[in-house]
Amino acid sequence: MKSRILLVEDEIDFQETLTEILMLQGYEVIACNSVASFERWYRPSSFDLAILDRTLPDGDGLDILRRIRAEASVPVLMLTGLGHVEEKILGLDADADHYLVKPVDVRELLSIIKRVLRRETLVAKEPGVWVLDVHGWKLLSPEGVTVALTHRESILLTCFSGQKGCAIHRDIIITALGFDPLIYDLRRLETMVSRLRKKIEQAGAIGLDLQTVYGVGYALHTQLIES
Repeated sequence: MKSRILLVEDEIDFQETLTEILMLQGYEVIACNSVASFERWYRPSSFDLAILDRTLPDGDGLDILRRIRAEASVPVLMLTGLGHVEEKILGLDADADHYLVKPVDVRELLSIIKRVLRRETLVAKEPGVWVLDVHGWKLLSPEGVTVALTHRESILLTCFSGQKGCAIHRDIIITALGFDPLIYDLRRLETMVSRLRKKIEQAGAIGLDLQTVYGVGYALHTQLIES
């Protein structure tokens, strides 16, 4: 079955071009050009992914994002010309999965779409999967709890993506963090891991089983995937 993508974009030429590209990739596309046209068409769970512009003739795409988030859990990508940091923060705080700024490289957009839809498929097939948003520095629990991460916490967790039950040597983690294992104080890594565990627990996200493997490093006994 084809994945169905909702595209809300008021620049007709761009909308038609992007629709054609997505259809050539095997997706079904529903295109709207305003908040009103979205409202007339919208039904919860009637699409697999949404791509939303911000500056629409009758409103802000963030209003559509909030409407979707109130009723569905599908991934949402913001694709807009509003690229200031403050605007990106607004989008990510509204729980957009990605915030892309025009002009966007179509190859990057298609790669993100493919990865996000693959993530949704994996989560549906395997309950208990945690999702790491490497671009938004967020961790999503299977129950839907979102944990905000620092950049280094996000990098640390990428070392365990797709490595359920595998012991990851501390030198690999230290190198990924951008340090030299030969001169790095291991207590800094221990402190970072301890704070991360506490942050996740305090956020109410239960079940991320990150264990110390003495003499080696750490192992994550929970399925973690990136988006």
